[in-house]
Amino acid sequence: VTLSTLLPKIAQYRDQFYEQLVQRTLSPHRARLEQEMSQLQQAFGGARQHLNSELARHRATQLEHVHLAKFFARIGHLEAASRQVLVVPVASARLSCRVDCLLAEGQQALQAANLDRAISIPAEMRELLDRGIECGAFVDPWNILGFDCQFSLFPAPENSVFDHRVDEFLELTERMLAFHSQLWGELAALNRQDLCPEIDRQFHDLAQWLRQFAAHEVSHVEYADPQSVYQSARHVVEALRHWHEGGAAAGDLGFWSQYAEMFTAPKAYALVIEALLERRDFVSLMSLLIHWLSQAEEVRLERGDSSFHRLTLKWILTLSQPQPKPASEE
Repeated sequence: VTLSTLLPKIAQYRDQFYEQLVQRTLSPHRARLEQEMSQLQQAFGGARQHLNSELARHRATQLEHVHLAKFFARIGHLEAASRQVLVVPVASARLSCRVDCLLAEGQQALQAANLDRAISIPAEMRELLDRGIECGAFVDPWNILGFDCQFSLFPAPENSVFDHRVDEFLELTERMLAFHSQLWGELAALNRQDLCPEIDRQFHDLAQWLRQFAAHEVSHVEYADPQSVYQSARHVVEALRHWHEGGAAAGDLGFWSQYAEMFTAPKAYALVIEALLERRDFVSLMSLLIHWLSQAEEVRLERGDSSFHRLTLKWILTLSQPQPKPASEE
């Protein structure tokens, strides 16, 4: 039995049931229903079309609130995001938006140099992710490999559709990994060795947990190996620590040349380039961009949130901005 053979039978039973209801209805209401049935080619056609229209409108309204909540969260308007998502009585939307809000709050904390708050963000995100999977708000990660990202509408294989929740889960976890990388790199660049072990442990636990689901092994899924992301971040953090210990001299091309072998993934380049952008070391940054471009056949120019083109544009825009004058010159 497949859906294509089962659904026509169910539809037939439904139509027979509606016709029986019409036959049992007293006039003049019955006459009106029969006239409507002849016009719309189905019993109770007006009521059914109205219900379908209302359900579609209700879903569209919910999607508007969900997308607005995600948009507000990603641009840092956390209160507006919370107001939008509370309108939708759906656990997946609420939990997903809360993770987005935490990511935005973490970015704000990094920009404000509030490292104590920033380092508390990963544990809160992991708790929400675990809760979402346990209650069914997020897709079960084992489904990615077990069902090849398909959602079974019926036991027959041809009655499956792509599970869009997989894309949402992978995009969310990629952003979580990226935040761990950014936070760890920032701590290393500031030589906060007291906080580095904690983010190292959290990052390693998250990468190991995600890797067991083998999403990176599914051919039609674009997902980096979480363990490779962690290792890239670890190598970069070690280099940034030595860079800081060496005085963090701007334009020191010789320093980064000795660490060229660590740039085996787009994430490694992106982490160092972001750190150099923060410190306006445009000479070293330009050299790393050219080095990345020269390795394009071996290291992809774009993978997840690590993009050569985006970072190049950010470099040009940052370079074109006037450098703020020291307070002593104002």
